[in-house]
Amino acid sequence: MLDYLIKNGLIVDGSNSKPKKSNIGILNKKIITDIPSDSSAKEEIDADNKVITPGFIDVHSHDDFKVISDPKVSHNILQGITTMIVGNCGFGVSPFDSAKEQMSALYEVKDSKIKWGNFEEYFEILNNHKMSINVGVLIGHHTIRRHSLDDLNKSIPSDSELSEMKSIITEGMEAGCLGFSTGLVYEPGRYSKTEEIIELAKILKKYDGVYVSHMRNEAEGLIESINETANIGIKSEVKVEISHLKSVGKDNWGNSDRALDLINKYFEDGLDINVDQYPYTARSTMLKALLLNGTFNYKNKISPMGKSMPNEVLLCSVPNEKSFEGKTLEDIQNIYDLPVEETVNKLLTEISDKILVAAFGMDEKDVRNILKNKLTMIGTDGIDVGSKPHPRAWGTYPRILDEYVNNLSIISLENAIHKMTKMPAIKFDIKNRGEIKNDFWADILVFDHNKIKDNATFINPKNGPTGIEYVFVNGKKSVANGNILDTYSGSTIRK
Repeated sequence: MLDYLIKNGLIVDGSNSKPKKSNIGILNKKIITDIPSDSSAKEEIDADNKVITPGFIDVHSHDDFKVISDPKVSHNILQGITTMIVGNCGFGVSPFDSAKEQMSALYEVKDSKIKWGNFEEYFEILNNHKMSINVGVLIGHHTIRRHSLDDLNKSIPSDSELSEMKSIITEGMEAGCLGFSTGLVYEPGRYSKTEEIIELAKILKKYDGVYVSHMRNEAEGLIESINETANIGIKSEVKVEISHLKSVGKDNWGNSDRALDLINKYFEDGLDINVDQYPYTARSTMLKALLLNGTFNYKNKISPMGKSMPNEVLLCSVPNEKSFEGKTLEDIQNIYDLPVEETVNKLLTEISDKILVAAFGMDEKDVRNILKNKLTMIGTDGIDVGSKPHPRAWGTYPRILDEYVNNLSIISLENAIHKMTKMPAIKFDIKNRGEIKNDFWADILVFDHNKIKDNATFINPKNGPTGIEYVFVNGKKSVANGNILDTYSGSTIRK
């Protein structure tokens, strides 16, 4: 007898092939395909006029610590994410003390009795800790640099410091990490030279790991940064993923064509390279990072993070002054009666240097252009902190399906699902997931394609979607009728 029989649904299996109407079963955490509709099951779900897909794989998560403090990870599971990959943009989870300090730039890491000495111990903690979804891990460059260097601002580590960083990467890959990430626009990774990253990335080759990068410049230096990222992959002989590809700042709008042409050329020449993307024209980052990278210095056109005007910067999380959350930087300027850079400095020095913002600065045409590319996968880059987080934390996947598949027909349903499931599973070598296929792990969604809608907005971001009726994680029902169940059937994804 099956655990579940899901019948009469339109199967979009993740392979990018045409949908087909069929029945699937779940037995002992695995998928059983092409079964008769009168098969015996403990529970039947009639999916007539519904779509059945693999669970979504979020290749760009920052919930490294949140999965422990908030094991439901509601903003993810409600939008159909059944697997998330943490450790992006160089913000890794080990060694613990450095990870806690580094991650505090993104969100408060509360004191906890749960600590780990290395990646192996982090995996073991997760294995013995309830969590709603599966978790894969990247090794973060910022964190290991913070741990190993005696001076975070220096550009060239000593031989012993480089050796220590390599040892940490080796331990992480032996433990089962999926790759290594950098965030070359943030501290302390921004001080490193390309040669350092190449030497560290070389370790990944033995393990078929992925080098993932928030590049050094996503504005006027976009093309140079793509070349640097690809060169790291070529010199270290490893797979590459460019995080949240964009062309930011009005002076750089339209550059997605050149960027994609270059990336496609590297792919055609043999480099295993992909990009990921969230479907919004605003990025989310630390206010301090925007200041350090010249976003508010309008006299100088150069800014690795692009330019945004004060009315285009929304305060998402403001520790010590919650009343500022949801206000624009222009609103705060009016309160302080100061020029923009002085306003930012006052916020950072007198309120908190841990302020997160959503900053508009991308062109919708570039967003659509990147989405259509054959090498693009989907990731949330979600950081669910403060009262007004960027809505991508709650709405990325349903927004793709509602806006870009249903409303605008930018991509087909089967291609969208492919970008969210099988494509990332292949990239990160996640076995037996990402596809509706016999004997694969039963990470499954059932949703109403005509009703699916992202309800997360910049004004009210903490809203789950409508239209997603069921989410199964490892064969267990985790969401039913849009409500999270106390199932906690997630597991670690180890290389």
